[in-house]
Amino acid sequence: MRRFALLSLVFAILLAACAPSVTLLPLVTPTVKPTIPAPTKTPSPAPSIPTQTPAPNLGVDTEALRGLTINLWHGLDGESASLLGQMTTEFNLSNPWGYTVSLEGAGNMTGMLEKVNQAEATAGAVDVVLALPEHLNGWGTANWLVDLNPYIQNKEFGLTPTEISDFTPAIWAQEQAGKQRFGAPLARTARFLFYNVTLANELGFKKPPQTLEDFREQACGANAAWKTDSDQTNDGYGGWAFDNDPWTAYSWLMAAGGQPFTDGQFTFATPQNTAALAYLLELRADGCLWVPNSLTNSEFLARRAALFVTGSLEDIAAQNVAFTVFASSDTWTILPFPGEKPLIVTYGPSFGVMANGPARQLAGWLFVRWMLSQENQARWASTTGLLPARTSALRLMQAYRTAHPAWAAAADLMPLAQPYPAAPSWRLARNVLADGFGSLFRMYPLYGPDAMLEQMDKTMLELSK
Repeated sequence: MRRFALLSLVFAILLAACAPSVTLLPLVTPTVKPTIPAPTKTPSPAPSIPTQTPAPNLGVDTEALRGLTINLWHGLDGESASLLGQMTTEFNLSNPWGYTVSLEGAGNMTGMLEKVNQAEATAGAVDVVLALPEHLNGWGTANWLVDLNPYIQNKEFGLTPTEISDFTPAIWAQEQAGKQRFGAPLARTARFLFYNVTLANELGFKKPPQTLEDFREQACGANAAWKTDSDQTNDGYGGWAFDNDPWTAYSWLMAAGGQPFTDGQFTFATPQNTAALAYLLELRADGCLWVPNSLTNSEFLARRAALFVTGSLEDIAAQNVAFTVFASSDTWTILPFPGEKPLIVTYGPSFGVMANGPARQLAGWLFVRWMLSQENQARWASTTGLLPARTSALRLMQAYRTAHPAWAAAADLMPLAQPYPAAPSWRLARNVLADGFGSLFRMYPLYGPDAMLEQMDKTMLELSK
């Protein structure tokens, strides 16, 4: 741990010494403000679940659920936590088996991990958890969670083959751990490229980039446009405004042919990862990738200082606000990361059911199944702005799509979704990846990809002890 802290400190010192000095000058843009769509009415709750039926394969009859109270812990906050509370209340009032789900929040996903780890010594403290897949896999490996496959395959209370095929394949596959399944996905977000379509068209690019070479051409073309005036202080603009979010780093590695997770563990120092980073470093050397000093990049897309920025679904609102603040009438949209196979990497919360006996386990699964209905999936997505795990839910969201064009562009990319390695060690690897990725580009050209990737492996090994 001390080595990780020292590594971060060295990175910070070198960053202060080597970060480029860039003075951002606004461009003259039209004064017409883009229209920000008003929120639409969310879909109505799903209908009640069918009446009681024996479930012999699960070792319990539904009559055993009557009068039961099960506990659900979650790591949500804000609007998502409020929505979960509202939907849980509706389930408690309408479920035909006469049991109750009691909610308890942990503040965030990190707090959720700590809360469950600390409470496991208290048998029956929690029955259903809403957490990250990597957390669920860790608890499942420790035999704290039940395998959901018997519940999913149960003829009375499971999911039909048609329903299973309705889930986005990459999302559904991520929840499978060998022959067991410890999670069921609630919703997902992803990291994307945000793209100024109007600026691209003015630069002569009529189609978004699909390949790495396309991306280079457009990013470098945007940088070249900033070098046509007499002001040398803005010559570094254009192209992609860098950020070192771990999902940005992981998405770029995957899109450029890298893979940090092999043979069940994270290994950064590989020829494939070196080549992937070398592609991006070449963009940095040619001025087609630049490193801002600010924490958020939404303003750069609106001010045309970047043709591309990276962001998640949660950043769409801030991006729209930036176009309004800078009085830009430019059109922007969402793209996948380019490559031989363009992709997005999805991530988000999933449900797990604790191993607390047949009755409590069945009660937990029935609530999870209710939350996975296409109606509730659509309701959750249209309220939170995330993507539903089920494709059919998108068909119930036509009004929401129309009112939220950037979200609609993201939803259309779901067939390109790729899972991330939901190994328990991802919670460590994501920090190492973000730190190393950011330091490599901010300290350019002091370090090459080989040395940085090797240091990342050493740091990962130290943190894993």
